[in-house]
Amino acid sequence: MLDLVPTNSAIRPSGDGWEYRHNDIADLSLYEEHGRVSKVPIDALTSYPDRTVNGEVIRDIITPTRLKGFSALVNDVTGDLLQTRPVGDSYNLVPHHKLFDAQAEKLSQGDLPIEDVTVTDRLLDHGLRAHRTIHFNSLSATIEGMADRVVCRMDVFNSVDMSWSFQIFSGAYRDLCRNTLVFGGAKAYHQKRKHTKNLSVGALISKAAMGLEFWQNNRDQMELWRGRAMNSQQFAALLAETICRKRDAAADAGQGDGINRRLMNYLLHRFEEEERELGRSMWAGYNALTHWSTHTDTEWTDTDGKTWQTGKKTARPHMVARQRADAVRTVIESDRWRDMEGLAIA
Repeated sequence: MLDLVPTNSAIRPSGDGWEYRHNDIADLSLYEEHGRVSKVPIDALTSYPDRTVNGEVIRDIITPTRLKGFSALVNDVTGDLLQTRPVGDSYNLVPHHKLFDAQAEKLSQGDLPIEDVTVTDRLLDHGLRAHRTIHFNSLSATIEGMADRVVCRMDVFNSVDMSWSFQIFSGAYRDLCRNTLVFGGAKAYHQKRKHTKNLSVGALISKAAMGLEFWQNNRDQMELWRGRAMNSQQFAALLAETICRKRDAAADAGQGDGINRRLMNYLLHRFEEEERELGRSMWAGYNALTHWSTHTDTEWTDTDGKTWQTGKKTARPHMVARQRADAVRTVIESDRWRDMEGLAIA
């Protein structure tokens, strides 16, 4: 189980970056110490040092005469050149520490309870990318028949090298299975913008906060799903009409049954796992779906003994999670799902 009790920890190395867990949204220690990056005009650089990454020498090839008007990314603390790809004048570099400072200020001005939070800060790829997760521990609920809690959560992603857009996700999270829950109305839950001069961090954070406020109004809906019956046959029929229906030329031509069998089999496998704890209910089906949308690189073995990956190792996890969350919304907004909400429990 993920420990959501506030626990401070020291900044520690993690892969090609660092991680820091604490309880204060205004604590920017990780980004202040390791994540300060600036744009420096190419023609202002006096040297172009090589970098060593995982024991391999990376030779930075920058030609000032060819790249006039472009800038390089430089670590403010070490002075190291961070990457070879230059950025143009229109690229609005949003340093990690300034971004999360703006987030903290905006949240402190709102109605969300920020006194009881668990914050996990991460710097990836030597500081080029950042990911902050905030669990709002007092915004939680226990669903009848469940051993764990559902907790509100906000995730913010940023990069300084154009590899990631600025993105915010907000929603609810089951701490036992670490599923990020999904509800209808995608606009409030995911905000994504490119790093342009018109980027307004504060406005996007305000919209994402609306997603957490909306979640509080969905507690009764979770209780409803907990009390509505659903068996594996009904779940399979639901999947066949929605998330597992193929939309390609072969399916349109009537070749095969038009069903994504690998995904169908995996979700039915997850449903069987969930129903052991949650019973044969819509809540079990919903958690099977959100397990798939949250855990983007799960490995599983089917009934024939064959091992499958639910996602590609090379894919960006937060982008895959977003696409899968959108797919889950199509299921819970479908006519069949809504019809089942009106059925009595068996």
